[in-house]
Amino acid sequence: MIWITGDLHGGVTAWHISSSKFNPAKRGDICICCGDLGGVWYHDYHTNEKHRREEDYFLEQQLRQRVTWLAMDGNHENFARLFGGEFPLVDLYGGKAYQIRKNVYYLKRGEVFEIKGKTFLAFGGAMSHDKDPGWVRPPLSYGLGGFGDGREWNKGRTEGIDWWPEEIPNREDFENACRNLDRVGWKVDYVISHTCPVSQRSIFGGRKHLADPTETMLQELLDRGLEFGSWHFGHFHEEKRVDKFVCHYNKVEPLGGVGRGISVWEMGG
Repeated sequence: MIWITGDLHGGVTAWHISSSKFNPAKRGDICICCGDLGGVWYHDYHTNEKHRREEDYFLEQQLRQRVTWLAMDGNHENFARLFGGEFPLVDLYGGKAYQIRKNVYYLKRGEVFEIKGKTFLAFGGAMSHDKDPGWVRPPLSYGLGGFGDGREWNKGRTEGIDWWPEEIPNREDFENACRNLDRVGWKVDYVISHTCPVSQRSIFGGRKHLADPTETMLQELLDRGLEFGSWHFGHFHEEKRVDKFVCHYNKVEPLGGVGRGISVWEMGG
């Protein structure tokens, strides 16, 4: 069975993955996180015991160990550690992934994977809209002191501490996607990303966001003729499906057509 969910933010918004909603998950199942897993976060992980315990608790306790976790990188990840050689880049399901724990992986940008007979294009990354000081509205106020309906003051983030410029994919990531899509004829069953193509951003709350180069790259892939069954992402912190585009947040659901059972969408849920 393959499951899918939205941002987990290192456990802060991960209540649903350990609740009764996820009890059906069996050993050997796979769960895909559409970015902002937050599993690699603290810049002082190796020197700060408290931060090391918090990160280890999320990766080794909150994430169910009987499940294999496949994450896109989002914009709330420590890219200096994730891409800096701390974690091995391994072969996985016909593509490349960074292995964080024995059952936790970040899928490399632009790789195509074959899982249970279905093909997946992975393309993580997105631009942080909370890295500069200013007023924001939820859900962009994640981690700023509440999830109320009113505006909240964002104190900003610090490069190298809780923000890294590598959150935005580069051209090599894009070309890697093109090379792998050439290999499969530019047709996959699923696209998994953190944000969506720019043509979809206003439908999923992107009007509140600044222009994101990641969304432009995803749009370019779409405009080059990428064919897909459905496209899944999580950046906008909402549960919403429009045509073949699906935004995930605080539910964990079966991915339709893969493994045992059918998805809530196919059941009319």
